[in-house]
Amino acid sequence: MARLLFERGYTITTVHSRSHSHAETLASLVNAQAVRSLNEVSANLVLLTIPDDAIRATALALVGFSGKAVIHTSGAHGASALVVLAGQGIQVGSLHPAYPFADVDNALKGLPGATFAVEAEDEPLLGWLHEMVATLDGSVLLIPAGGKALYHAALVFASNYTVTLYALAESLLTGLGANKTTADHALNALVAGTVENLRVNGIPAALTGPLVRADVGTIAAHLQALESVDENLSELYRQLARLTYPMLQARGIATDEIERVLG
Repeated sequence: MARLLFERGYTITTVHSRSHSHAETLASLVNAQAVRSLNEVSANLVLLTIPDDAIRATALALVGFSGKAVIHTSGAHGASALVVLAGQGIQVGSLHPAYPFADVDNALKGLPGATFAVEAEDEPLLGWLHEMVATLDGSVLLIPAGGKALYHAALVFASNYTVTLYALAESLLTGLGANKTTADHALNALVAGTVENLRVNGIPAALTGPLVRADVGTIAAHLQALESVDENLSELYRQLARLTYPMLQARGIATDEIERVLG
């Protein structure tokens, strides 16, 4: 984020890290000063891009900070994690990019245009965060106080557990004798097509497969095959099918026979 904001005209004043060499590396890229102590941090707005469990302790270490505002970039924690600073008149909030940070190069390419969850109540901080997101060509998703955990759980379903489901599918295919490259080629195309269907058609129109066709014979065959591998997989299949019912009903598809097969 520092590199992208710097490229778009923001002034980065100081950088601090548990590893001073890491701070020096980033500082050299954004024309900033690498500092060894949080007491040396100087800026109107401080971004805490740190592990969730370190937020409260870092906020305590910033007591006495002379700037105007401090935010963190946690997805799960709200601005309340910075309450010790708010009590001293510093504006606090959070800014979380809804983007999977697998590596820096990927983030530098993908982060511009992403959606950012913004939590702030007062000006000028709220305006600053809106401007920051606009600078990154992003969209703002305003999060009410106390809503961050539910927001983050939604992202985990869409992103993290997509990887889990992909891994399960890959395991089933390689268990049939497919090599990993072939399995991944099939699944990557399938997942990419699903994402494109969601982008173009939305929910519930993007849903495909035997549930949409009410193909109970296929569903029964799936359950029998999965049970022969791992009964936990067949139970997961049942749970996911039932969570799909609202989309089926929105498309006028009866679920009675499907439920009978699911048992």
